[in-house]
Amino acid sequence: MLKEFDRVRVVRLDQAHREFQGTDGVRRAPRIGDVGAICHEYEPENPLAPVAVESVDEMGKTVWLADFSREELELVSASAAGKA
Repeated sequence: MLKEFDRVRVVRLDQAHREFQGTDGVRRAPRIGDVGAICHEYEPENPLAPVAVESVDEMGKTVWLADFSREELELVSASAAGKA
């Protein structure tokens, strides 16, 4: 199961239009193939609960911050915190 701080890739978009935030000048909507990190689990024990994911550019600016279902994501790499 995906956990907080895991790096993930967007593999599908179940919502055509979703709310997102980001840094002015680099902000855009999430796309399939984008990579980000889970920055918040709303209900860690509930595998059906959404998670907040943030994607940043090479300068560390937030391209997007949005909520996803875990089914829309795939693991890229597990967080070191989750391995302890």
